[in-house]
Amino acid sequence: MTRKRCFQKGSLFKRGTRTKVWVARWWEPVIGPDDMPGRIRRSEVLGTVAEIGTKRDAMRMLDDLLRKVNSGDFRPQAVWTLRSFVKDRWKPDLYPALKFSSKKFNDNMVDAHLMPVFGDTQLRLITKDAVQSFLNAKAQSGSSWKTVKHIRTAFGSILEAAVRDEMLASNPVRRTRLPRRGPVDEKSPIEMETVKELIEKLAEPSRSISSLLAMTGLRIGELLALRWQDIDLQQGLLSVNQTVYEGHFDEPKTKRSKRRIPLGPQSVEILAALKRTEATPSTLVFSARNGSPLSRRNLLNRQLKPAAKALKLTGVNWHWFRHAHATLLDSTGTPLGTVSALLGHSSSEITRGTYIHSVPADARQAVEEVEKLFGTRGKLIGPKWTQVPDWPEMGSSLIN
Repeated sequence: MTRKRCFQKGSLFKRGTRTKVWVARWWEPVIGPDDMPGRIRRSEVLGTVAEIGTKRDAMRMLDDLLRKVNSGDFRPQAVWTLRSFVKDRWKPDLYPALKFSSKKFNDNMVDAHLMPVFGDTQLRLITKDAVQSFLNAKAQSGSSWKTVKHIRTAFGSILEAAVRDEMLASNPVRRTRLPRRGPVDEKSPIEMETVKELIEKLAEPSRSISSLLAMTGLRIGELLALRWQDIDLQQGLLSVNQTVYEGHFDEPKTKRSKRRIPLGPQSVEILAALKRTEATPSTLVFSARNGSPLSRRNLLNRQLKPAAKALKLTGVNWHWFRHAHATLLDSTGTPLGTVSALLGHSSSEITRGTYIHSVPADARQAVEEVEKLFGTRGKLIGPKWTQVPDWPEMGSSLIN
């Protein structure tokens, strides 16, 4: 049964002592947290008495405010707070379909940035101006432009879900703009000698990890999730079947990320040196003594970053080696379609591989050409034999 809508005129009065203002009040239909219809008392300052000379002028302004409420197509908005909506509606609907890493990313954006400011604010009271001021303040407080962009994206997806659930008439985040992007720190150029020098500087296990990343183009999560059953040293092939993030194993990033790639002779030699006699097919290639996966973050902070800093290299992280691999493939004249297949890109736009098809023989030749750029294995690539027994003993400091 359709609920009868009552036409209302609202009320108007003056408030203030030194500076008097016109205040309008009216009842507005809303949807409560239990999804039941209700009403709340709304009030709004129209302006000062000096600015609005007569009560008739103030009434005209009130009529304008009530025109939408009194219209037949007015849609009540929800009085849910952002916190309650995220907890009870947004996460239960979205999170079952997300990977663990995506959940952690969203949790960080929401808990660290959105909730302290908007957590107890009703969805209907979140305005474009409030969101814009919030984003500007984030940028001015030292957050990177990329972080502000991620915050805006997460905020927008939450309020867009509220629009779909008919709790909001529109998404105010959509009407905001990202703050101007300031100058970006220059990253160290990816050159063959730079990559080799950095790998030479690293201790195990980061030395072997970096070498394999640079020569295979794997993502760090894909490499740390490798098990010996994924590697065929005789045929020189590697299968990407899983990825790991903070100790949680999951499917690779995209369908094309689940792939099989050829290994060059140096990569095979590195892996052969790492394999222990007691290793089973399900044993991780890189793990602590208790079999737990290594932590990419700990390795980054304790081994890779200090080595890069010592060489005065900027912008170096695990993904830097994947970029290095793509750069080296390009320098050897590898077709874009082959590069796309080796890297497991999900979209042809990333490598413009739509018009070029990958040939397996070309893929093997490509990785072998990249390995030639590294020089002989004995001088540079692969684990130092004095380090191989030592790195698992680093214990929990490198475990997730």
